Amino acid sequence: MNKLLRQWAAAGLALTWLATATVPAIAQTATDTNLCRDTGVAFVFFNGVQTTPEEADTAKEELRRLYGDRSAQGDLIRYEVLYNYSNGFEDFVETFEQRLLEQDRLLEGRFELFFEALRGDGPWWSKIVSTVSSAAGILQGFVDQYKAAAISRLTALAGSAPTEVNYAEHRTRIDNWVLEGKKLLFVAHSQGNLFANAAYRHALTKTGADSVKLVHVAPASPTLNGSHTLADLDLVINGLRAVGSVADTTDSIPGYLLRPAGLNGQKDALGHGLLEIYLNPNLAVSTRVSSHVNAALAALVAPPAQASSGFFTATLTWDGEGDVDLHTTEPGSAHVYYAAQQGGAGYLDVDNVVANGPEHYYASCDGSALQTGTYRIAVANYARAEGRKATVQIASWNDGVLGTKTVTLGADSGDVPGYTLFDVIVQKNAQTGQYSVTLGP
Repeated sequence: MNKLLRQWAAAGLALTWLATATVPAIAQTATDTNLCRDTGVAFVFFNGVQTTPEEADTAKEELRRLYGDRSAQGDLIRYEVLYNYSNGFEDFVETFEQRLLEQDRLLEGRFELFFEALRGDGPWWSKIVSTVSSAAGILQGFVDQYKAAAISRLTALAGSAPTEVNYAEHRTRIDNWVLEGKKLLFVAHSQGNLFANAAYRHALTKTGADSVKLVHVAPASPTLNGSHTLADLDLVINGLRAVGSVADTTDSIPGYLLRPAGLNGQKDALGHGLLEIYLNPNLAVSTRVSSHVNAALAALVAPPAQASSGFFTATLTWDGEGDVDLHTTEPGSAHVYYAAQQGGAGYLDVDNVVANGPEHYYASCDGSALQTGTYRIAVANYARAEGRKATVQIASWNDGVLGTKTVTLGADSGDVPGYTLFDVIVQKNAQTGQYSVTLGP
């Protein structure tokens, strides 16, 4: 039996099962055992230059606080970070330590001051500068170096493509959201705009322009795919003008000494910070950002859903023609793939036999159907995909993307998966009754 006939047979068996089963269906239910809350909007933040994952997550949570969990149109909103990896912190830390040691070891080991120094101010620095006047020189020197390094980093990114690792992770997550019928709102700050532009272009290959919107904040790129906000005293973006064009200035902000502290209680000497400047409710520039976000939310139209949300999902894509298959072995031993799409705890609800993918497996959101234990996620080059790069991404309902891996495929292997990429572990806390998803070693 060829693959297409086997798929039809599997689909017929699945429909029979769904029509006659007395146990809860795999699809989400509204019962008390429902572990997930379906959302209509994916609100996606792309972080700026020299931002740690923790800082990006803080920004995401501030966006959640500002815009809430439901849009004015009634859609539930899910907030996620599509992180882009910034290098260079090791050099900053080393320089910072050297500058602290220059002051007769007075400030040795005070690394709690490091991130305050990146922004040029903070309660600790204010106290230190008021009592140790020479420390002001350390602070100014550090701010100048940070500005130069940030501009250098942004200039390099504008001149060459960011890493393919970032792009692959972002593209696969977008594919998953579109499959699940989510409206997409991208909000990008600083260098995040370079990644968001690429993400936007990819999204348009999967869905219509009315289903994805991009809001640019302090864009480090002259290319705009949506409305933008840029302060006149943003010294980082202004520094890019010397090496190329940037977007037009839209708003004025007060000078450093007159600026109120931002959402994180800090001021930013460079006029570039998201929390200190662009989301600061005490600065008029934040009103423009807010109006752009709300207008984008109001304009979004949901794409047709082709797949279901799950307690966790596995999404497979590849970079060209050929038939690549996603295989999931569930804790109850069910082997879920194109010929057996219905498992005991989940379902392969999207299969692609032509090119690029995606394929999509979801584990049930129904607590009475979800199985605890290890789900093994693998791929097979069923046919015609030798040399292709296949990417699998695991995302959980609670935590978003857990991991993304890419493998170069060898010779055709039919139904035999040749590459195990993830062990996904679902656990239930005996005390709280809460489920969790982690990746195995």
